[in-house]
Amino acid sequence: MVTEVSIPIAQNWLNDFCEAVIELEDYLNELDAAVGDGEHGSNISNGARALLEAFKGPQSKSLGEFFEFAGMTIINSVGGASGALYGTLFLRLSDVTANRATANLNTMSQAFESALEGIMELGRAKPGDKTLVDALNPAVSSLITSVKNSEDLLGAFTKAHQAAELGCAKTAQMEARKGRGSYQGERSIGHIDPGATSMTALFETLANSIDFFSKNGD
Repeated sequence: MVTEVSIPIAQNWLNDFCEAVIELEDYLNELDAAVGDGEHGSNISNGARALLEAFKGPQSKSLGEFFEFAGMTIINSVGGASGALYGTLFLRLSDVTANRATANLNTMSQAFESALEGIMELGRAKPGDKTLVDALNPAVSSLITSVKNSEDLLGAFTKAHQAAELGCAKTAQMEARKGRGSYQGERSIGHIDPGATSMTALFETLANSIDFFSKNGD
């Protein structure tokens, strides 16, 4: 059983995440069109394509280096708020995993907690504002609980994905308070937030990658 996130797992995760959001591009644009400018899918897919191309280069020597590379690639290739927010997420992961070849559940939990703090600070968003924070925050809370309960890596990230998914679903009942969606007021209610949707895909692909390596070896 895999007990730590390794560089191969991280690479597999982000490859799968990139492929997932590219496949979701039109759907994410549709969600965003209801509350924003309709470009979230296109923006994040552009970043995903840039990442997939960048990953063809030399392999990173540490998790921190890998996440920093991913974060800077996203910042330099993604327009709109998505680039800054997702870039911040990976740069925060990089800070916590600096010089590490692997990271256990406690370290990954701390990394995502730092990412949440960075995103909330940058976007000035809090839970309930109908943003990607509404998927990330419950996922992080779930990870913290899993650490306290000494759960295994796969179980912890499976639960984190489920928490993100539930948080994402709840955004349909929220009124947008950030970004262009806030201009819609009550009209934004009834629509799932696109950022929360892509964030859910981030945790789903990480859980799936851990599961794959648990079954097939690192």
